[in-house]
Amino acid sequence: MDYKSDITILAIDIGTTNVKASLFNEKGEVISLATKEVNIFSPVPGSAVQRLDELYKATLDVMREAIRNSHKISIDCISFSAQMHGLAAIDDNGREISPLITYLDTRPGEIMDLLSKEVDPYTLYKETGCPPIFIYPLAKLVWLRVRKPNIFKKAKWFLSIKDYVMYKIFGEPYIDRSVASGSQLLNIHTLKWSDLALEIAGIDEDRLPSLVDGEVVFDSISKGLSRDLGIKEDIPIVIGGSDGALHSLGVGAVRKEILALNIGTSGAVRSISNKVLIDKSNAMRFFCYYLGYGIRIPGGAINNAGICLRWFRDSFGYLEKIVSEMLDENVYDLLSREAEKACTTADKLIILPFFSGERFPVRDPYSKCVIFGLTLRHNRRHIIRGIMEGVVYVLRWIYDAMRENGLSSHVIRTGGGGSRSRLWRQIQADIFGIPVEQTKVEEASLLGAAIMGATALGVYKNIEEAVENMIKIKSCVKPIEDNVRKYEAMYQFFKYLYGLLREAFVKHYTLTI
Repeated sequence: MDYKSDITILAIDIGTTNVKASLFNEKGEVISLATKEVNIFSPVPGSAVQRLDELYKATLDVMREAIRNSHKISIDCISFSAQMHGLAAIDDNGREISPLITYLDTRPGEIMDLLSKEVDPYTLYKETGCPPIFIYPLAKLVWLRVRKPNIFKKAKWFLSIKDYVMYKIFGEPYIDRSVASGSQLLNIHTLKWSDLALEIAGIDEDRLPSLVDGEVVFDSISKGLSRDLGIKEDIPIVIGGSDGALHSLGVGAVRKEILALNIGTSGAVRSISNKVLIDKSNAMRFFCYYLGYGIRIPGGAINNAGICLRWFRDSFGYLEKIVSEMLDENVYDLLSREAEKACTTADKLIILPFFSGERFPVRDPYSKCVIFGLTLRHNRRHIIRGIMEGVVYVLRWIYDAMRENGLSSHVIRTGGGGSRSRLWRQIQADIFGIPVEQTKVEEASLLGAAIMGATALGVYKNIEEAVENMIKIKSCVKPIEDNVRKYEAMYQFFKYLYGLLREAFVKHYTLTI
């Protein structure tokens, strides 16, 4: 078979708010797309958890729908992308004994002082590439050990959602080194489980999934799954990588001069490096994760991006919901058009968008959303725009730390749901001061998984060739000089305001009422 002339890859992205599947051809063109929204539960204050079986069922559902919508008979490869930082526990029989504790869950922040006493934070950062942040599975393991000792003792395996899906497919949990690099349990230099981190967690590595290279063909689809999906047996499976790493690949950020920027549920900025690169400052303002192919990914991610607009949609977007259903338009497109009616800087309205604490460039599980400068002349359009601007201020803050360590870029490549909004792309260009390119395929992590699958099959000799053939640029917006000036002043004030409120966030958290 001539793969370059006829190939179909089924890519799956198991996200935090949505699970998606898409079929791609060898040119990176979307054949079909299926999406299913999934729940995040908060049964107690600070919690943000998901049910393993719901996510697995959603994964199968979108795979079936994407296959059905494509009218394709033959699939040549299945490749996976998935959310990072989640931790669940299952028993000997594979039953959930702890739901997936997502990166949005702030409860592990309770043990960060204990963790800092057990190990020098910078020493742990140098070994794992992960600063001491409550979102990592290491912190979640320590939290379970201290707060939920019965679950901690009973657990057979601690795993992420992709590992659970692999467990359901193969009967054993496997984790790719890309997802593992975001756990604070992996030695970022050797790409093996960190002895230091395991000692802190109080577990042996046999309670973790087996490490595998995500960028190669791992195995083929099982008979049971092939029957369930209605496709042929022996289709190669590529375990793939994390949604963050595959977003970088999916926008073609495989050269240092290109900065990958993602606004999905969460947000991130990432560069690439052929060696381990960490912050020289003890502030540890960015991470160093792993993509595959020997490539490290320095960058920073934020908890609060698209999920902030989702909050606004659910709380105040009743009109947009009704109109979107009547006109069959995306509700976020309507919100973006409303925000366009507000002037640059939202008439000096500042929103610290910390709905779920924050992880980069500051480590603050106690921070909350703050609307500052609200007056009688402001309305809902200013609030929407203020949220969009606040998200980009935080991403710029991370990028400034990266630039201090020699990671400078000339252009931004953006993907994720936020890339659909021209306003949000213009805000990015104006706040960062560099052009923003939008790729044709919006679902960059899915395309990244497809690129990894095509490369694993030998369709392309390396990812550079795959990127050249599978990624197309749809549009480019350039910074507007007057906006750059205005946003620079607001950005500096944004950081100043956070500094004033940081102690207040802690006092607010400890209030007894």
